[in-house]
Amino acid sequence: MLKGLSEVASRGAKTDKGFKEVEKLKVAKRISSFVGYDVSITQVHNHIRKWRNRWTRLVYLKALSGALWDDDKKMVVLEEQHYLGHTQDHPADAELLNSPLENYDYMELCFANKHATGKYAMGPGVPLGTPIVVEDKDKPNVMEGEGTTDEVLQHLPGSNFVLPTASATQDPSPTSNKKRKRASGLTEEDSIQCSNMTDAMREIASAINNTCHAETHPDLYKAVMDLLVFNQDERLAVLDYLTEHKAKGLNFVKMDDEVRKASFKRILKANPGLV
Repeated sequence: MLKGLSEVASRGAKTDKGFKEVEKLKVAKRISSFVGYDVSITQVHNHIRKWRNRWTRLVYLKALSGALWDDDKKMVVLEEQHYLGHTQDHPADAELLNSPLENYDYMELCFANKHATGKYAMGPGVPLGTPIVVEDKDKPNVMEGEGTTDEVLQHLPGSNFVLPTASATQDPSPTSNKKRKRASGLTEEDSIQCSNMTDAMREIASAINNTCHAETHPDLYKAVMDLLVFNQDERLAVLDYLTEHKAKGLNFVKMDDEVRKASFKRILKANPGLV
């Protein structure tokens, strides 16, 4: 499937939104003839989604700190320590790290936006201001930095276009002062990386917050359950409360017996719904 779709992408038939339904149907028919049973366009669509998600994850892994890309083997390389730490937190990434990616070239053609036509490319030795040659004979050559779109239209053969005057360009409507929305300059791949970096920063912030008094004191259970002047339901309720509020649990263990009893009563009074 990837091979068939990559051929579609290589000949420029892929759109910004992906592959056309007619191209998916052609690929489905090719797969059906290859495997010997019917493959529906829905199955092709589902496989495209699976491989696109795989490509998105691969782009994220290539951008990891400390990750290297081996272009000969098509492999994301992580040092052993980083590899073990990452795969422990994300075991599903193990198959994408430190092992050659057999279908990388096909995935890149199908899902990466890197198909420049070179139509307006200029060589490094060409000085600025050199006319750009356009194949259409009806379009004039434009010097870089000279002329606007309106000026070019004015000189087109057979064109009746006239440059507007200064008064004509003034818009008296109050909405003319509104700022125009600027189109995003990020590619799909850049957007994915930004999104993944945002998610990673949120995970780091959450981990930092959770490190504050994340441990439960080993003597907390004994300190609460030894207060036999209170019934078992009350002790279990307060134990759950102090386990959830780690900092208060640490202070509770440090108290002497009389202060601890007073604190116990205070917790029950402040939280009547515990029991």
